[in-house]
Amino acid sequence: MIAFVLLIFTVALIYFVAVKPYKYWSNRRVKTGKFVPIFGNNAGVVLGTESFADTTRRIYNEVQDVRYYGVYQFQLPSLVLKSPELIKQICVKDFDHFLNHKNALGGDVDELWSKNLFTLKGQSWKDMRSILSPSFTSSKMKAMFTYICQNADLFAKHFIKMKGDVIEVEFKDAFTRYTNDVIASTAFGINKFVFSLNLFCPAIANFLGLSPFGKELRSFFVNLVKDTIKLREENNIRRADMLGLLMEARKGTQIEETTEETIEVNFAAVEEHLEERNTKRELSELDIASQVFIFFLGGFESVSNAMCFMAHELAVNVDVQMKLIQEIDENRNEDGVLSYETIANLAYLDMVVSESLRKWPVAVFTDRMVTKPYTIKPELPDEMPLSLEVGDQVIVPIIGLHYDTKYFENPEKFIPERFSPENRKNINPYTYLPFGVGPRNCIGSRFALLEIKAVFFHILSHFEIVPVEKTNIPLQISEKSFNFTSVNGFPLGLKRRQKRI
Repeated sequence: MIAFVLLIFTVALIYFVAVKPYKYWSNRRVKTGKFVPIFGNNAGVVLGTESFADTTRRIYNEVQDVRYYGVYQFQLPSLVLKSPELIKQICVKDFDHFLNHKNALGGDVDELWSKNLFTLKGQSWKDMRSILSPSFTSSKMKAMFTYICQNADLFAKHFIKMKGDVIEVEFKDAFTRYTNDVIASTAFGINKFVFSLNLFCPAIANFLGLSPFGKELRSFFVNLVKDTIKLREENNIRRADMLGLLMEARKGTQIEETTEETIEVNFAAVEEHLEERNTKRELSELDIASQVFIFFLGGFESVSNAMCFMAHELAVNVDVQMKLIQEIDENRNEDGVLSYETIANLAYLDMVVSESLRKWPVAVFTDRMVTKPYTIKPELPDEMPLSLEVGDQVIVPIIGLHYDTKYFENPEKFIPERFSPENRKNINPYTYLPFGVGPRNCIGSRFALLEIKAVFFHILSHFEIVPVEKTNIPLQISEKSFNFTSVNGFPLGLKRRQKRI
């Protein structure tokens, strides 16, 4: 009798854990690709046999001739959007039905994380975005460019002082040091298991009190921001850096903008969708610390990775690099000082950055959560109305779109000319999404692009980037790392250029 009860219990457990959850999409007549019970479509990622990028590309290509298809993140059903028109409809036109991101990293575990712009939800997100948006206009970036350029110049000079005609560099480490100060570059260590648990099972992470960021890090970072704010306020220090702009936003004032706008060649930069409006919400020191924290975190991983991939592409595409060096030489002052107007109008540099972000986007996918019930109306012959409920998740497979031959011919090749002025008009904006899409796109895209462009301008003014013995050609994407990175890092060489005559 006991054995029979155990058998019934086991069968029931298997059904409710490994069978029933995976009927969700078939019951709705939504096509799916291959998945593994318990793990869903993430088995390769969890087991370390497939990177997130490869998983996204694989499931994107598994299901053809559809506008959307179903996947499972463990037991969580998610709807992947393939149609650029549907992406525009959901992420822009009907955005009020899809306001939020998934509760990434168990948002309530850590206040420093839960208050940042990426994690905030609903009206709280709208208020914070409205407060922060004026701090990321092109004119504000122009004010901050001096600080970015100083770091880029020091970065190049560090290697100029070294001996040898070719200096071997691990670019991941080097660019991390460029994008962050020493504290940020050494403190932000993320445990992969805890990160994954927070990402896919936030309820369990909350119950166990597991935060991907240690208490010491949180306390240190919050106190650092508080102390810096206090120092600046007591000494009436105003700087047009990130913290300074946030302090001005807190007081309801803004550092003066220049009246003359600079025309930018910045194809990858995203536009602001929300209208500016006055809000009574005041930024606390924790609010400011949380925003600064997410910008540091983004710079630590996403932007430095983007730089690494671009450096590799230049090293293995010599013709592209030589053409870029020629443009830089033609626009470089004798004193080596780089102006905002110059960097904003380097057409070929922007083409190279845009193509690099196509092949190696900052995020391989983005998501939205349903905040109001929504129905996707049928358009294809085999479609039925698909009702989405509050809490359902939709995914935009950015890297899948970037490698779709319908939108980008020979997607594996590095071809900056795709983004030439005459070709840009042929690119559907909802197939090229390196910084996300719609009102919840990356607010710091202009800042990130300035960081990238400034450092390559200064590097290529003095060096060529060349492969070395340890360089992997072609690149092998790591299947063990949670982040989008290379198996053996990014070892490359800086070959001194002959002095210009």
